[in-house]
Amino acid sequence: MIKSVDKLVNSPICNSNACYESEFMTEDGLVKTWLCMTSGYTSNTTMTLDSEGLKQTLELTADLIRDLRQDHEPPGGGEKLAWFPTVITVPSKGMIFPEPIKNSSTLEGQPEWSWTVVKAIPIPEDEQHKYPDTTNPGTFYKHRMDMKNVKRYGKLEFMDAAEELGMFQSGFTSVAGAPDVTSSEK
Repeated sequence: MIKSVDKLVNSPICNSNACYESEFMTEDGLVKTWLCMTSGYTSNTTMTLDSEGLKQTLELTADLIRDLRQDHEPPGGGEKLAWFPTVITVPSKGMIFPEPIKNSSTLEGQPEWSWTVVKAIPIPEDEQHKYPDTTNPGTFYKHRMDMKNVKRYGKLEFMDAAEELGMFQSGFTSVAGAPDVTSSEK
């Protein structure tokens, strides 16, 4: 995969000018991805409404994220794409995810929700054996999510949530171009 272009464009979700667009050349051709830093919604050119990629995403995605789906033309126009709130997980830093607000819903029947930030905290070395990494037998996690100290942000405050996680600090690592930022760090 060769990265070719990054820029800010207007978001079709909230019309902010803080939607990060990336282009990548893959073996299947050019793929564009978007992450709106205001709303936290993401999409890419493989998420057309009749695509196999969208079908797979819908099968594997949590109910809340499926319920919050929006369909819009991408910045600059083109075929409508499915857009979803992103989930960011960096095991050594923490997570950002949409969370429903209990006992609430909109007039359209969608759940009310907010962005939740959970920071990672180190696991003492003598307790790491309690946290096995099932994807890598014989290894153990060095961090866990501190679910007792969550912070919540409004639906259009994704950038604040990202800042809380430290995404704009130097040294923050991620997989470039992925709609969801992940890390192989433990």
